[in-house]
Amino acid sequence: MSVDRLVDVVSLLKFPARSVEQRFSYDALAALAKASKASYGSLVDEDSAMRHDAVWSCRTRIAQDISMMPVDVIRYVGGTRQDVTPQPQIIATPSVWVDSIDWRYQVVDSWLGWGNAWGLVTEATAAGYPARIELLAPSAVSPSAGSAPGKFMVTGHGEEELWPVGRLWHVPAFTPPGSILGLSPIGLHAATISTGIAAGTYGKGFFDGGGHPTGIISPGSDPGETGAERLKSRFMEITQGGREPIVLPKDTTYIPLQTNPTDSQFLDTQRYSVEQICRIFGEDPADHGSSSGGSSITYANRTDAELARFKRRQFWVTKLQKELSKLIAEPQQVKLNTSSTLMMTAMERHTLHKLRLDSKTIAVNEIRRIEDEPPFDGDEYDQPGVPDGTTAEAEIERQAVILQKMYLSVGVVITTDEARDMARRAGIELPDEYDPALLGLTKPQPETPQAVPSAGEGEDDDDDDASD
Repeated sequence: MSVDRLVDVVSLLKFPARSVEQRFSYDALAALAKASKASYGSLVDEDSAMRHDAVWSCRTRIAQDISMMPVDVIRYVGGTRQDVTPQPQIIATPSVWVDSIDWRYQVVDSWLGWGNAWGLVTEATAAGYPARIELLAPSAVSPSAGSAPGKFMVTGHGEEELWPVGRLWHVPAFTPPGSILGLSPIGLHAATISTGIAAGTYGKGFFDGGGHPTGIISPGSDPGETGAERLKSRFMEITQGGREPIVLPKDTTYIPLQTNPTDSQFLDTQRYSVEQICRIFGEDPADHGSSSGGSSITYANRTDAELARFKRRQFWVTKLQKELSKLIAEPQQVKLNTSSTLMMTAMERHTLHKLRLDSKTIAVNEIRRIEDEPPFDGDEYDQPGVPDGTTAEAEIERQAVILQKMYLSVGVVITTDEARDMARRAGIELPDEYDPALLGLTKPQPETPQAVPSAGEGEDDDDDDASD
């Protein structure tokens, strides 16, 4: 059968001319795959790595958890903690352009992505402490070639010296011995991250039509490059956009290619890539959508999982506290409130509040502030523990208990004078003539009047007496 006849059978409309059909050998495909892999490894950097969903999830989750923790500025006076109000400007409003939460987020994300956080001190206090620091993109800072240590080139600003000599603020995260610069987790693991990105790109290409051909048309004879291109174009015109039946000559066959969707997306490769990235950032894969090894998180152990997650944040919490404390005058220091970020149920919160009240480690009004409720009036609600009542009522009840115990003891284990002295030391002033031993004694009851005898009964008695 001729190629022209085959084309007439399968054609419906004239299809625009295309470029000459390209046919690849296995060697050419292998070379293309190697080139693609190499290009992914070279393109992955601290910014492009965020295209991997696990990198995005790890960096944003850690930075969000740390930046959302309330920041307290405190000092200790005589061993007692006191809150510093108002807070120093570098803590309350560290930047003109971004909010304090966003500022802390950017610092932590710079550590996670580049291993270094950079900024320019734009304002300072009279004592020489930074008042505002505008953060820089880590990629905009590089060591100044040929200059003394501590000098760096900053894009748009020229050469800058490190604070406090200059105005370039620098805080590294992963510093190897002998270096003041932190290591970039993304740069060190670019090949690992690029593998996950490549697997996702392949899956996308498959569903976009570029993963592999959907079928094979086998004519009875070789149509040549031009004939093959015409045949393919006609066939694609018929099959795209409809589900009409296809009529082929007897000596032409069409073989559809089927594949497992799981294989097409490289799910195992992608899952392993997530686990690798979580290890890079010290995260639990279960927190980022991977449940390897059959592990699962249930509602019953969700609170424990939240606590474990914040324990993994302890390094970043401690580091941020220390670096922020360096920006303010001693003896002030910065503390991040880690407990406020634990999202407990109402029952769990109030159980914890009760335990602390019973142990007298928190006051009622402190709990009401935590629960965003107005405080109670009265000094007793600012004291640790549960008040017995108002101050006056509690004092009256205390004195009554003391007097009752004294009453039971006088004449048994203590004398009247001893009881009076104990009462005075307890704040109960008793008059000198007052005898505590009389406490609790009932008043003498009046004598019950005798019944008047009846007339008959009285006469008989008199007669008897007379006779006696």
